[in-house]
Amino acid sequence: MADLELAPLGVGDAPGLFAFERKNRDWFETQVGPRPDIYWKLDTLTDLIREQVKAGEMMFLLKIGGRIVGRVNVTALENGVAQLGYRIGRAHCGQGIATRAVALICQEACDRGIWALEARVLRDNIASKRVLEKVGFIRTGTSQIGDLDCDTFRRDLDQD
Repeated sequence: MADLELAPLGVGDAPGLFAFERKNRDWFETQVGPRPDIYWKLDTLTDLIREQVKAGEMMFLLKIGGRIVGRVNVTALENGVAQLGYRIGRAHCGQGIATRAVALICQEACDRGIWALEARVLRDNIASKRVLEKVGFIRTGTSQIGDLDCDTFRRDLDQD
């Protein structure tokens, strides 16, 4: 696999991210819940990114050769524990990108003082569950996102 870059999301990335999200929308919605309407207009997506950057949220694009192939986020930090989210464009699935990206973000989160990450995965998303398990996450239970059934996973970063 070519070098995978974990690039902090910036306001200038809005047009590229908008195109990436639109291109992969149908694919993503079979793997995770749908994005809010704010994602489907460039100006409102740009405003959202501006807010996320200003708030110092851990939002990253995954790039290979300067092209966006996915994204990974660490959000909802509370008492040293945060929520992990990631998505890989359909054309780039099955290449080990998600596994590499999750490993990179675990290190980044640990470097920032986060001591555990949690993730929720739709029950039938076997590939995403395998990614988490390969990187040391353990299934801890089940949860709901709206009306979607999920398995929950956790990795304690301070155990590394």
